[in-house]
Amino acid sequence: MKTNVHEFGTGSRRERSCQTPTAASDRRTGQRLRTVYRVARVFALGDQGLARVHNISDGGVSLSVSLDVYLGDRMRVDLSDRYSMSGQVAWHHAGRCGVQFDKPIDSAVVLKKLFEDQRAAVSRPMRLVHNKALVIATPFGSQLASLRDVSQGGMKVAHDGRFTPGLPVKVRLKPDVERRGVIRWSENGLAGITLTEALSVEDLGSLRAL
Repeated sequence: MKTNVHEFGTGSRRERSCQTPTAASDRRTGQRLRTVYRVARVFALGDQGLARVHNISDGGVSLSVSLDVYLGDRMRVDLSDRYSMSGQVAWHHAGRCGVQFDKPIDSAVVLKKLFEDQRAAVSRPMRLVHNKALVIATPFGSQLASLRDVSQGGMKVAHDGRFTPGLPVKVRLKPDVERRGVIRWSENGLAGITLTEALSVEDLGSLRAL
């Protein structure tokens, strides 16, 4: 089930807005803000990444983002694989932004459903689909692989068949982001890697930066 999902164009780069959260909050008078601490997947200007959710109301959401976003940009916010909202950047300041939803939601119901999914183990960590060449170090030397998707706790890669379950590996996503992990499964040229140290939201804040 998806909620209010819309298509996004690439948009155009504009002068960064200096509008503050206070100015935008004046338009939210009467809305009840619900403080939450969870990770969302966000899409804007042809890029995607993870973001930290700070609060949500029926009319919008406040986030910390690594994407370059500007006042008026279109953004999609996935709170899970089942719940997705679309809207427009209403303010942006110091790495945080507010997104005004295209259509109001019942934030209490959405948060209740998300909690129930988490308790029932229905929800999965937010994954980013991405194709990127990787060099993965193993006890038998370095191997070439291709990233298929990545989350904070692991990734799926395509390989030449030499990765076997239980094999320790070290993956470098970019020069300053390197993690150790273990091959958990391998089948038909694909393998799943569980990381021994999770990636941060900021590490995966922008696929364009990987």
